[in-house]
Amino acid sequence: MNTKQKKRVIIIGVILGVLLVAGITGTLLIKLSQPVYTKLSIALMPETLEYTDSDGKKLTFYIEENKKFDPKKNDPIEAYNTYYLDKNDKKVYLEGGVYMTDKEYAESKKLKGENDNKKSDTGVKENIGQGQLVTVGFLVSAQENANKVLAGFRWAVAVFAVCCAAYLIYLWYLSWSRREDKKKAQLAEAEAALEEKKKDEE
Repeated sequence: MNTKQKKRVIIIGVILGVLLVAGITGTLLIKLSQPVYTKLSIALMPETLEYTDSDGKKLTFYIEENKKFDPKKNDPIEAYNTYYLDKNDKKVYLEGGVYMTDKEYAESKKLKGENDNKKSDTGVKENIGQGQLVTVGFLVSAQENANKVLAGFRWAVAVFAVCCAAYLIYLWYLSWSRREDKKKAQLAEAEAALEEKKKDEE
């Protein structure tokens, strides 16, 4: 193996090693870190969701990370805040990620009251068949985009595997070539020694 081949082997090995470590680190960060997972999922979501409620009112919903989210106390869906803007462009947050018209809100309170025999102050979190699950809409869109990303990721992993296999074959070839060159050199030395012996005998 000459100097050029050694450099090539080292450079390719380092590149493949860095890619492998980066892939493993990224996967672990996404799985183990809720903030990273939340930010990534939001990045996969559309910027807005358009919705027309049962009263014919058109709304544009937005989503952001819930900075107060505690994975030990809150449900995963509470990692997000969904909201729309009122006439003054002020954020109106949706409790539980659910949007309700006034009629749906009143009905939800009524149904909750019938179920627990007491009057509800909000009735929103229970969402007894009322309202639009806005956060879920964002999550569904994110899942669709994630499937596309995963398809590309699988393709990249397949290419990486092929590159690793080719690298290992290249290493085997260099090792084989070195052994062959050594054998040829030994054979040449043996032939030269034999020729020298014949000359001496003559």
